[in-house]
Amino acid sequence: MYAKKSIFKEDFIISYQVIRVEKFSKGSLRLIGGETERTSRHHRNEDIDDTRTPLNYYYKKSDGGLSGQWKSIVETTNATFKETKKSVAFEGMIITSDKSFFERLGYVQGQPPPQKVIDFFNRSYQFVLRQIGYHGTDENILSAVVHLDETTPHLQLYYIPLVDTGKKKVYAKAPDGKVLRNEKGSPIQAKDSHGKSIYEEVKLPHPKVCSSDFWEQRGGQLSFGNLQDDFYEQVSIRYGLERGEVGSNKKHTTKYEWEKQRQEKELQTLQEEIKPMQEYLRAFQDAIDGKKPFSKNELRKQIVGLIASYKQLEKEKAIGDKDREQLFKLLKDTEKKIPELERYKEYVEFIHTHAPDKLLEAKRTATERAHVPKPPKNKNYQWTK
Repeated sequence: MYAKKSIFKEDFIISYQVIRVEKFSKGSLRLIGGETERTSRHHRNEDIDDTRTPLNYYYKKSDGGLSGQWKSIVETTNATFKETKKSVAFEGMIITSDKSFFERLGYVQGQPPPQKVIDFFNRSYQFVLRQIGYHGTDENILSAVVHLDETTPHLQLYYIPLVDTGKKKVYAKAPDGKVLRNEKGSPIQAKDSHGKSIYEEVKLPHPKVCSSDFWEQRGGQLSFGNLQDDFYEQVSIRYGLERGEVGSNKKHTTKYEWEKQRQEKELQTLQEEIKPMQEYLRAFQDAIDGKKPFSKNELRKQIVGLIASYKQLEKEKAIGDKDREQLFKLLKDTEKKIPELERYKEYVEFIHTHAPDKLLEAKRTATERAHVPKPPKNKNYQWTK
């Protein structure tokens, strides 16, 4: 009966692997680069502790910031990039787990990481190179760093989704070798035995930056699930990390969203863990209701039941507090914007009523300027068109 109490020991807490992937436009290079490599004077991320920043270590540091590294990689590989407002110029990936996992590996916040933590991130980075590295190398990696100055250690890296192969349609042919065509004269694409269109892989004249093709080559809609499965089989299983939702392709879009889901997962895990403790919980409730007299054995059960109930309530409260904090902040930020938006509304209505031609002219000018890249702030840099 006493063995069940070990369920609350740290060694028995189940931890899950966390892999997040996010896509970015070219305009985000400078801002993200300043934050991930800690060159910005002010950080948007409030979790960063500058006193611990020297503990961070790099697998690859950008040369000239993410913007300069992006330009260098594209030029070196002779890659093409079709830039639009929605074009994905680079992507980011975070690999981590919960704090208790790293603590079980010997990690102590504010101290250099132990070898077990270093080995975990070494294996994680090698996994990344095999999965998304350009021909298995770091040639397309913009920056890769292990952050130890935040709440939880994590590997954060950014890369360019480069591809140098593409798909070419295979057309059906007649016995004489001529391409078959439909009634409108268009060539008919060949089908396999299952009725699916047939393509052949071709080498592109130049590599290209293309996120959709990049992930299509890795499984299309199943690519993120495949990534999770492969990481579990190649890395996580060595450390006792759980895969999480099998087949899940969900992506976490914000740090708060990820943290909330992580806490909810921990709560769910705790609830699963206390299922064998129902006997203790019943004994605790019986004591409260006065159904059974206190005895040494029953008292032991009641104490364990109380601990289980307290742990569950503590998790639920933490999630609720975080939700209220985020909602309150969002409300305050929105309230601050209302007066300014009202002034803009009155101004636009006035211009629209008395000078609609000027409003249209201003809109055209703003649209044109939005498509013109801004020159760097470096005074020695000469801007050329």
